[in-house]
Amino acid sequence: MILGTSAAAEDTALLTDTIRSVIRRTDPVDGRAERVYRDGPVDRDLWAVLGTEIGVGALAVPEAAGGLGASFADVAAVLELLGAELCRVPVLSGVVAAAALSRCDGAPRAAELLAGIATGETVVATVVTAPGTDPGFRAEHVGDDVFVTGRAGFVVDGDVADTVLLPAVDESGTVGLYAVDAAVLTSERMDTTDATRILSRVRAEAAPATVLAERAPLGWIHDRAVVALACESLGVARTCLANAVDYAGRRVQFGRVIGGFQAIKHMLAEVSVAVELAESAVAHAVWAVVEGSDDDLAEAAAIAALACGDAARLAVEKNVQVHGGIGFTWEHTAHLYYRRALTSGVLWGSGDDHAQRLYALAAAGAATSSEASTDPRQEPASAVLSSTES
Repeated sequence: MILGTSAAAEDTALLTDTIRSVIRRTDPVDGRAERVYRDGPVDRDLWAVLGTEIGVGALAVPEAAGGLGASFADVAAVLELLGAELCRVPVLSGVVAAAALSRCDGAPRAAELLAGIATGETVVATVVTAPGTDPGFRAEHVGDDVFVTGRAGFVVDGDVADTVLLPAVDESGTVGLYAVDAAVLTSERMDTTDATRILSRVRAEAAPATVLAERAPLGWIHDRAVVALACESLGVARTCLANAVDYAGRRVQFGRVIGGFQAIKHMLAEVSVAVELAESAVAHAVWAVVEGSDDDLAEAAAIAALACGDAARLAVEKNVQVHGGIGFTWEHTAHLYYRRALTSGVLWGSGDDHAQRLYALAAAGAATSSEASTDPRQEPASAVLSSTES
C-alpha cells in the first residue's frame, strides 16, 4: 500500500477493496489462464464494470475536466491492484493519457478526451518517447490543417484506442503533442510475450491531427508513464511473493512443508527484501508526482523503474521455482506473471536505460551544484588556500 495519512489510507483501502471484489467476481483467479488465451488481452466485461459503472478511469482525470481528481496515491494503489490481478483493461493507457492531456491547457480537444476517459467511453493511447530520442513522427502544417506522418511500436492499447496521442516534430524542429483519431491510423497488434496486455504498432500517413500542445513535455510524460508502470510491477511482485509464501506453507514434501526448508526460506527472504525496496521506491515516486519538481520526478521514476523491475523479475522467477512442476503448467497463472514482468521490464526502457538516465541526472545535478557554489567552505582546498594567500 502506498504511504499516506491514516484517513487517506483507509479511503484508499476501501477503494481498492471495492475494485478487488469486482475483479474477483468478474474475472476470478480460478480459470483465469484459460480465459486469457480464450478471450485475448481485453476483458470487455470487466471493463464495462470498472470503466463505466465504477469509474476507475475517472480517478486520474482532474475534477475540472469531469473526473474524480483523485490523489495520485489512489491512482497508484489502483494500478498496483490491477497489476496484482493481471487485469486486461485499458487503465494504464488511460492514466498516461490523462497525465499528458492535463498539460494541454486551453486545448478544447484535450478537454473532450479527458471527459471521455473519465466516463470510460473513450480509450486514449499515448506514444511514449524516451527523453532525448526522436519521436518518430513529423507534423506538416497546411494552412490551418495539420497532418502527421510516422510510426511507432509498443504502443499500449494502440489498436483498441479511439484516439492516439502522438509527439511529432514540426517544420521548425519543435516537438509538439498531437491527437489523431484511430480511424485514420494503421494499427497492428504485436505478437508479444505478455498475453495480458495489448502492444501495437501505429503508423500515420499524412493523418489529420489536432494540436494539443505546441511544445510537448516528452520527458515529463515519459516519467509519469514509467511511474505508473512501476506501480503495476509492484503489484506483480507482491502477488507472486504472497502466492509463493502461501504455497510453501501448504506443500508437503518428504514429510514436511517445503517452507521449512532453508533453501526456500532464503529464496523467499530475498524476494521479500526486493519487494520492500520497491515499495519504498514507489512511495517516493508518488511523492515526486504530487509534490516534487520535474527533476525530482525524473529521478524518482528511474529509481522506481529499477527497483520495481528487479523485484518483479525476481518474484516471478522464484514463484515458478517454489511451485515446482505445477508452476510450469499452462493452466497455472505463474507463467502469466512471468511474462508480464518480462514485458514491463523493457516497455519504456530497460534496467540499463533507467540506470544510465539516473547516472546522467546525478552527474548533471552535481555539475550544477558545483557551478552554483560560491561558499568557500564548499570549494576545493586548493582554491581556498590560493585565495587566502593572495
